[in-house]
Amino acid sequence: MSPRILLVDDNEDFLDNIKDVFEDEGYEVLTATSGEGAVQLVKDRPVDVVVMDIKMPGMNGVEAFIEMKKFKPGVKVIMCTAYIVEATIRRALSEGAQAVLNKPFEMEVLFRTVETVLEGGPPCNVLVADRDEEFCNRLGQCLRAHGYQAVTAVYGPEAVTKAGEASFDVLVLDKGLPLLDGLEVYDRIKKMQPNLVAAIITGNAHEMDSRTLRDLRRKPGVVTMKKPFDETELIHLLQDLCFTERQG
Repeated sequence: MSPRILLVDDNEDFLDNIKDVFEDEGYEVLTATSGEGAVQLVKDRPVDVVVMDIKMPGMNGVEAFIEMKKFKPGVKVIMCTAYIVEATIRRALSEGAQAVLNKPFEMEVLFRTVETVLEGGPPCNVLVADRDEEFCNRLGQCLRAHGYQAVTAVYGPEAVTKAGEASFDVLVLDKGLPLLDGLEVYDRIKKMQPNLVAAIITGNAHEMDSRTLRDLRRKPGVVTMKKPFDETELIHLLQDLCFTERQG
């Protein structure tokens, strides 16, 4: 039987285009143009995955997702948004959304995300904490473009707070975070989320002496990287780290 997907967006032209592409790929497609309509469809029909815009008139996507869970707790929802509002993204993830994709997105990314969810696992959730705000935001956008869920922070206490609000699979962490040292941030987050794996980054050789590096490399699920590095290199590394996290 073909997977049944529910597409939810108040932009009907966008909805029709996405529907045609999924049907060409063999999916059975239902559509709704509002959160209220999506909730009713999930009540009436079994669906494998819901792909839903966050910002809609009336009931927004997160509110619709919360309502769906009241009568179908295991519903799998992928959120989409053209607005990078991290508080909303964190709320969606904390409610159990499988993924949050930024519009505009490549169809390949959406297909890969849907397939991953259908196979039983959400894409990895990544917390990026780096003192360079421009680099941090650029890296977050790069990860989202590759189907990862990325939340960013530029201060140590901010990273710890965000880790307390949502669950993450991977931590990409600058050793030299301001206000709270990166290694202290790692230790605090690791206590909250013991299964977390981490890539710890340094831009200056003096930030980590040989003993610190040796101790870090002995920790399971921790790798170290030096700036500058190619973003493609980090994407490949994340694939390995996500696999490590999934395997425990």
